[in-house]
Amino acid sequence: MVTNPYNGLTLQEVQTTLSKIRPYVLRTPIIRGYALEALIDKKTYYKLEYLQPTRSFKVRGACSKVLSLEHCEGVVTASGGNHGLAVSYICKELKIPAIVYLPANTTKTTIESIKFWGGTPVLHGSSWDEADVKAQEYSQEMELPYVHAFDDLAVVRGQGTTAIEMLNEQSDLDAIFVSVGGGGLISGVGMVAKQMKPEVHIYGVETIGAHAVTQSFKSGKIKRLAAITSIAKTLGAQQTTEDTLARIKVSVNDMQTVTDQSALNALKFLLDEEKILVEPATSCIVAALLDKKFDLSPYEKIGIILCGANVSLRELQNWNVI
Repeated sequence: MVTNPYNGLTLQEVQTTLSKIRPYVLRTPIIRGYALEALIDKKTYYKLEYLQPTRSFKVRGACSKVLSLEHCEGVVTASGGNHGLAVSYICKELKIPAIVYLPANTTKTTIESIKFWGGTPVLHGSSWDEADVKAQEYSQEMELPYVHAFDDLAVVRGQGTTAIEMLNEQSDLDAIFVSVGGGGLISGVGMVAKQMKPEVHIYGVETIGAHAVTQSFKSGKIKRLAAITSIAKTLGAQQTTEDTLARIKVSVNDMQTVTDQSALNALKFLLDEEKILVEPATSCIVAALLDKKFDLSPYEKIGIILCGANVSLRELQNWNVI
């Protein structure tokens, strides 16, 4: 277990990472969320990470890790979708192969998207965790580097670059809200944001049925879900890791959960009122604010990382969103 959560995640190290990944990663815009403001009575700022090349923030961590590998002839990873797309993207840019292990229930749209970005999808198991075990076995067998979705310092440094951009552009934020899967984004954002502005508060949100990190955060020890039952599949890690939890403990103020239905209601709200389409693993943040899961009374300005938009028309129809 990590003894000093800040090792490898100093502000200077993350700034250096941002410079390295800049040719491959967008400086995504921040816009006002006027419709949400009208309901929660706080100035609200959305960082549009869903505009990244593969439509999620995951390109930051994937680029950081893959660019750190020397004489790399290919990589192996496991993903619920977005991380695999990101690894495939940077590997295509660098002209190296990417083998992406995915749960067997991965949507056809995601599989085809990974192929589009040059990755080779391999279906295994019923969850990300099972795909992860098989991917690591294959990585060792083939002697290829393994790119973990969240439990890797280089990946976390990449995700932390989001906070640098956010606070450089909007330095007066009182709180930042982040959706959580394995914990790579919130730990990177939290560690970096607290170095830039110690008084800023960091909050995480998960959907019930994909809430392993929330359970671990609140109990202070690793909790494992028996299965992922939420529709927010990209939040689908059955458990986090000790190192990730250690970083979250020192940088995150609170975590809450919402139901799938609340996440879908918020998805529809964002589409109807803000004209923004994101996936449930992202809209869950807005759901938590609409459901008053957090006390916003101390704050004047809040930031929300809209981290992914990999959702299909068929999924929206199946969820009765449209």
